[in-house]
Amino acid sequence: IFQLVLDYSSCIFQQQFHYFLHLFEQSLLIQLDKKILFLFISNIILAGCNTTIVSNLEMETIDVNVRANDWQYTHMPDNNYFRCVVEMPEITSKVFDQGEVKVYRKFYDKQNNDFFKHILPDVFHVKENQFLYTITVDYIYGVGWLEFNYRVSDFVYDEGNYMDFAPEAMTFSIVVTKGY
Repeated sequence: IFQLVLDYSSCIFQQQFHYFLHLFEQSLLIQLDKKILFLFISNIILAGCNTTIVSNLEMETIDVNVRANDWQYTHMPDNNYFRCVVEMPEITSKVFDQGEVKVYRKFYDKQNNDFFKHILPDVFHVKENQFLYTITVDYIYGVGWLEFNYRVSDFVYDEGNYMDFAPEAMTFSIVVTKGY
């Protein structure tokens, strides 16, 4: 009888084991099917996205020389700075909406007898006599124009001596990317 019970129980165990194995295989297949279905749907979704790759942008570089007397002082309360506005027909509404404008300040390196550029904004610190101050050169633009700004930290000067800090002549390279 004991042997019969063992045979019967092992038979039931084998049946249950095969049943659980079958369920596991089914579950695994369903999981794989879900993963395959997910990959398939995501490929369709990603393939359906409109992706624009721009590889042939039109770019134009314009050099602008700003003379020392071209800079105008703003005389604005609490926000004094020098500015120079130049007409830029190259900055169209298409450039403004879809393109890009980058401005570089161009320097001459006497030691190497060559030019180099520094992208704006350009921030540098100056120590003159007892004064330590910061100069910032940056720009803003709109359709048809570009404004260069030259700011000396406000704690250095007041309305009476602002011309002591007037900017020198500068050359800028303006890179206009027309967009797509």
